[in-house]
Amino acid sequence: MAVSIDWSTRVISVPKADLILIQSVPVEIREMNLNWFRMQLKDIEDNADGIVNIDTHRHNTEVTLGGLTYARIIEIINGYTVTFEDGQYAVNLVGANSNVADVVNVNQVSVRSANSAGMVTSQDIVYGSYNGGVHVDTSSPYSGTIHPVGTPRMPVNNMPDALLIAVYNGFDKFFIHDDIVVDSGGNYSSMTFIGDSPTKSIIDVSAISNVVGCEFYECHVTGTLDGDILINRCLLTDLNYVYGYIEQCFLDEGTIVLGGGNQAVFLDCWTGEAIPIIDMGDAGQALSLSGLNGRVKIINKTGPQAITAFLNSGTIILDLDTVTKGTVLIEGVGELIDGDGNCIESGTYGDLVVLNNTTNSHCIAEAVATRPVDGLYTLEEATRLILATLVGRLSGAATTTVTIRDINNTKNRIVATVDENGNRTALTLDAE
Repeated sequence: MAVSIDWSTRVISVPKADLILIQSVPVEIREMNLNWFRMQLKDIEDNADGIVNIDTHRHNTEVTLGGLTYARIIEIINGYTVTFEDGQYAVNLVGANSNVADVVNVNQVSVRSANSAGMVTSQDIVYGSYNGGVHVDTSSPYSGTIHPVGTPRMPVNNMPDALLIAVYNGFDKFFIHDDIVVDSGGNYSSMTFIGDSPTKSIIDVSAISNVVGCEFYECHVTGTLDGDILINRCLLTDLNYVYGYIEQCFLDEGTIVLGGGNQAVFLDCWTGEAIPIIDMGDAGQALSLSGLNGRVKIINKTGPQAITAFLNSGTIILDLDTVTKGTVLIEGVGELIDGDGNCIESGTYGDLVVLNNTTNSHCIAEAVATRPVDGLYTLEEATRLILATLVGRLSGAATTTVTIRDINNTKNRIVATVDENGNRTALTLDAE
């Protein structure tokens, strides 16, 4: 339904559904913005039926005088009357001085006018009522772009209208009160999205949207970005084309794909039980992880750009099958391991240079265990021989061949040839 005019009776009919619901209990109250009402009448007057009939109203727009903007005036003329769809509810007339209440056809609807000889509006009053940005709630009943839609009291329910409100009023912020999809409804570049919390506000960014240079705060972000972004205090799942700064965020299960040929910087981020994957986007991207807490797996890098990570208490899982070129520098408290959990030592792996400067018990123990003793056996191998010598089963002690078994009695660990004085003249050792 929509506003309609019966040209024969000159009755203007306003459906209840077109009015903004502002209160349901104990009394239902709806609101009609008079400027919106005027625009509906103008649209009807412009069509084929309306253009041949006399005008429905007279309009005097807002006038600025002495620094104050006096409200618009809307007057229903030429014998037209207004009928609101019947029902037990009240209608508040807002946004202008008018004579609508004087020409209403009486039924159960209570029509309340707010006319005032001193009614004024100003850009500062309107601007201030938005509280710094456009408020968006897709469960809200309010759409359109006429003030006060988009304010905290009447959040707008769709992003295209929200963008128009922002552009018209000079805002660069959206306050997101539930879940939204940022789609192809316009140019959102350099805008800021602020959620209620990562658990209350999910922002799904469509691949066809323009979000270059956008900032995201206190929300759950997923989808495809356009680069040069800042994400702060957010929850991240599957994201594509990431470069810019990601600060104090929780990286949840999923894959974050870097792109754009620019560096992605992660500052003081956390992970949980699930291990997020950072896909380097093949060639052309660099990555910096500073202050990582938790585990991250890195895959798909064939370009020369560097990966640097400074760990608070973290683990970098490096897929050596797909990370094949460039430099990887890892420092701090944590570990650098491969997909099988083995420590990756500093060294050259084909075209990949790894500098592992981490501090952790696992890699330290592995490094000590593999260090050669006298250039022949590792410490681990030497320990096997020493242990067999001390507690292994021994046979042939009274002969020229002495055999010592490993402690599990599964193999000959030491076979010694001795002379009649017990001096060893030859040894066969198995340290494996």
